[in-house]
Amino acid sequence: MNSRRLQFIVIGCSVVLFVLLYFANKKPEKKAEEIPQKQANAAADIKTLVDAQLASLPDSLKTTFAALEKNTADTNGINKLVDFLKEQKMIVPASYYYEKRAVLINTAQSWLAAGNRYFYAVGYVRDKSQVGGLYQSAIKCFEKALEKDPNFLDAKIQLASCYVEGTQDPMKGITMLKEIEKSDSSNIQVQMVLGNFAVKSGQLEKAEARYLKVLKLKPEYLEAYLFLADVYEKKGDKAKTIETLEKYVSLTPDKEIKEQIKGYIEQLKKTNV
Repeated sequence: MNSRRLQFIVIGCSVVLFVLLYFANKKPEKKAEEIPQKQANAAADIKTLVDAQLASLPDSLKTTFAALEKNTADTNGINKLVDFLKEQKMIVPASYYYEKRAVLINTAQSWLAAGNRYFYAVGYVRDKSQVGGLYQSAIKCFEKALEKDPNFLDAKIQLASCYVEGTQDPMKGITMLKEIEKSDSSNIQVQMVLGNFAVKSGQLEKAEARYLKVLKLKPEYLEAYLFLADVYEKKGDKAKTIETLEKYVSLTPDKEIKEQIKGYIEQLKKTNV
């Protein structure tokens, strides 16, 4: 049984869970480019990608887009344009204009929001050669947030996550996360990111320990059950996989995902693995 199938089931049912689960399947960029060079080219790369996607709009929607773009001198106008782009499922262009919103507002929180848009847009990009530009744009935004507020913990964690997930220097991110962990060992987001890195590096016992710690700290943190079940499945422990998924099913209010996971549990029970 493919252990990633569980994640795909959930991804297909919920955008919210997709945001939390997609990075478990990502691979670091293979190109050995230096990070500063990537950052220097990130804006150009993203603009090229944005222009290409906007060019695919039907003529009628291009007219709508052009009208909305004329009114992006303030945040209200940008918000309307972003809403339009989201309706067209154009996640990367929406992220690009959300960064423009951050330029106008120029607060730590607005830069964090812009960085998060780029960070999560990675999961929607089919051409993986475009992933590097998205990560570098996210890094730039998180660094802007930290310029505004050097103690902004959420921005620090997201910046570290970018290094872990999207660069050739994942240990830089791990070091940042472990520094945060020293002062805040109960930070759930830190535990989850470190757990995900442990999975990617084949350290399943460490990943299991981190997910269990998250659930001890916050038993209602549903996504941790899915990650933990994935670890058990990778370890070949079908009984614990099923037990963990059944716990998730008992807690989730999402009926569609509940039925999908129940179906997956039944498939697991029929296998000999």
